[in-house]
Amino acid sequence: MSASVQIVGLRRQVLCCVLSASAIAAAQAQPALKAMQLAETTVELSQPHDAAFSPDGKRIYVTDMANSQMRVLDAESLRLLATFGRGELSRPHDAEFDRQGRLLVADTGNDRIAIYTVDGVQARWVGEWKGLHSPEGVGVAPDGRVYATNTGAGSVSIFRDGKLERTVGSTGSGAGQFSRPHDVDVDRDGTVYVVDSGNHRLQLFDAEMKYRASSSADLKLNEPKYLAFDGERIWLADEDNHRILLLDRHLRLLGVLGSGRRGRSATEFHKPEAVLARAPFVWVIDTYNDRVLRLRIAP
Repeated sequence: MSASVQIVGLRRQVLCCVLSASAIAAAQAQPALKAMQLAETTVELSQPHDAAFSPDGKRIYVTDMANSQMRVLDAESLRLLATFGRGELSRPHDAEFDRQGRLLVADTGNDRIAIYTVDGVQARWVGEWKGLHSPEGVGVAPDGRVYATNTGAGSVSIFRDGKLERTVGSTGSGAGQFSRPHDVDVDRDGTVYVVDSGNHRLQLFDAEMKYRASSSADLKLNEPKYLAFDGERIWLADEDNHRILLLDRHLRLLGVLGSGRRGRSATEFHKPEAVLARAPFVWVIDTYNDRVLRLRIAP
């Protein structure tokens, strides 16, 4: 083979390496999402943590954690409609509606799930599920089972028909272990997503809590807290990075909302803990700015 042919071949190899590196860099890029602020409310909130849509989607129920109560907001205007739970709840973190239309609240300070019936904006406490240790997340599965994170014990409890079925997991960093687990949500196919906050990751399980996968370290999560499903996508509040991530169902990054710096604007937050989504709209629970934002995300 002549020297000129060898040089041409070498150049092609170098070019292919450069193109491959460029492709990898492009795949790992974190595209910034553009957002327009449509509404904002503080309504004397103090460290709001998460929220749930009403079954008809017209209201959101916000856990006003430091005030130990729930706030009901109009989903579009964020106007305050009602307040309840004062004197009943202690530092609530999460909320979710079950298949019966009842509101389940992770009542962290009382080590329980508090149960409310809801009629319009009126809510009435009707019961509780005990046997938990500082629960900060609650999720409802398609089969009606309820999952709750025991943030103080590094485990997840499963309730069926109002009775504690079992508790799984232990404190640690291995597969199926947890460090201060916060949110737990269940997809329509039964996949269980646990936000393993202290280990800076998400873990995926089947409906029986058999480990499947974890998020990649490439996401560089820092104390992630609560997630929300939006069609085939997932929104995740990455608290200590002051940002919201948009992921696909395989936990691959699609976009980033937030500059990564602490701030107070449509695209700057202070340790946001949660997000709700209904494309093209996103509601950000901007915890340490004591506010809730409604945004429209650009295509």
